[in-house]
Amino acid sequence: MSLAEKLKPRQPRILTVDIETAPAIVMAWGLYDQNIATSQIVEPSRVLCFAAKWYDKKRIMFASEFHDGREQFLAQAWDLFDEADVVVTYNGQRFDVPHLQREWMLLGWGPPSPWHDVDLYKVFKSRAKFMSNKLAYITESLGLDTKLETGGQSLWNRVLANETQAWSEFRAYNKQDVAITELLFRQVLPWVKGPHLGLLSGDSSACYACGGTALTPSGMVFTKVRAYSKLLCECGAWNKLMPNGETRPA
Repeated sequence: MSLAEKLKPRQPRILTVDIETAPAIVMAWGLYDQNIATSQIVEPSRVLCFAAKWYDKKRIMFASEFHDGREQFLAQAWDLFDEADVVVTYNGQRFDVPHLQREWMLLGWGPPSPWHDVDLYKVFKSRAKFMSNKLAYITESLGLDTKLETGGQSLWNRVLANETQAWSEFRAYNKQDVAITELLFRQVLPWVKGPHLGLLSGDSSACYACGGTALTPSGMVFTKVRAYSKLLCECGAWNKLMPNGETRPA
């Protein structure tokens, strides 16, 4: 592929990701109010598996240390991030992404190609006041499919013992988290002031939220110093029209 072909505008690749991790194993002197020193760590936490889905595809991908081998499944995650323009997660900027980046560093790898993070946990925490910001509570409140029950720590114990049935349950749980995170992203897309999907696709006049072009003039929006035409996209996002013809969040 030529450089010109590589640089040609295209639809942005949007990847929804969720990981599962192993608990750290430590030596402790009690059950309550413990301060664990690094010398007490027997095994640090590690990423056990990930599930991921491209926004325009039906298949939910899954890879794990059990099914694919440790380095191989982490390489699959690296390759997906390297291809992604946007990564959608729920609390991923604090949890999923740093955990994966630690694993890649430990393997001596460099970072994947840059991407834009859309962390839906941050969207809900900053733009709404639900009684809880847990993913299960949010999805149930909005009438969406929700998380699967795991049975608690016992499932992790069985997974760490490499029980085949436990890993099947773990895979279903991980993939369901990705499915409902993408459903949530689709439902609240007009509320997400993330990367400008029109700019990423090469159409700067398209809707910033979804990259669509079905924009209806709907009056004016005012700042302290000037007025802009206001456009409503069919996805529900409000755009303002800049003098150069580009759209921005209204």
